[in-house]
Amino acid sequence: MDRQRYVASHVALRQALSEYTGLHHAELRLSVGSFGKPSLTGHARTQFSLSHSQGLALIAIGGRGPLGADIELLRPVPDAAILAAEHFTRSEQEALAALPSHERDRAFLTCWTRKEACLKAIGVGLLVSSQSFEVGLEPDCRSVELSVAGRILWLVLGPAPARLDCVGALAEWRQTEARANRLGTAGPADNGGYANGQSLRRKAGAPARSMETAP
Repeated sequence: MDRQRYVASHVALRQALSEYTGLHHAELRLSVGSFGKPSLTGHARTQFSLSHSQGLALIAIGGRGPLGADIELLRPVPDAAILAAEHFTRSEQEALAALPSHERDRAFLTCWTRKEACLKAIGVGLLVSSQSFEVGLEPDCRSVELSVAGRILWLVLGPAPARLDCVGALAEWRQTEARANRLGTAGPADNGGYANGQSLRRKAGAPARSMETAP
C-alpha cells in the first residue's frame, strides 16, 4: 500500500509539472542534486516540492524561489509533548501545553508541518535546528528568518489549501543576506540558491526518530 501511494504521488507530480511547463510527460527529466533534492533538468527556474501522508499528497510548483511543502493527516499524536521538546522553540512548547487537550494534536501537526516546509525549502538538513526558528502553532502567513552558515535566509510561510482531514504548509525561500560583521558592515543581498536536502521527516507518531532525505 505504501509503495502504491508513493507511485501515485509521483505520477501526480509529473502530471502537475507537465501542465505547468507545457512539456509532454515523456519530455520531463528529473535529476537529483548532491543533497537529494529532485529538480527538472533544463528548467532551473521551475521549483517544486512534494509531500505525502498516507492517502494524501501536497504538490507545490513555482518559478521564483526554492519551495518546501509538507502535509500531515490529522490523527492522535500521543508523544506530542516529547517531540515538541525536541523540535519546537520554548515559546511554541509553552503555547502547545497551554491549549486544551482536544486542540493539541492539530496544533502540534500544524507547527510540525510549518517547520518541515521551511527546512525543505532551504534544504541544508542538519545544519539548522528546528528549534532555532519560530513558526507558531497557527496556520497564518508570515516571514520566517533563519540563520545559516553566516547568512540570514528569508522565507515566506503560509498554510496549504484547507481540508478538514489534514494540515499542511508551504514555504518559499525568497532572499539571502550576508550577516553583518564585527565592523557593522554587511555584504550584498542575493537570491536564495537551490540547495535542498534533509529535513525533519520523522513522522509524528512513528517509532523511529531518525531523519531522511525528502523532496
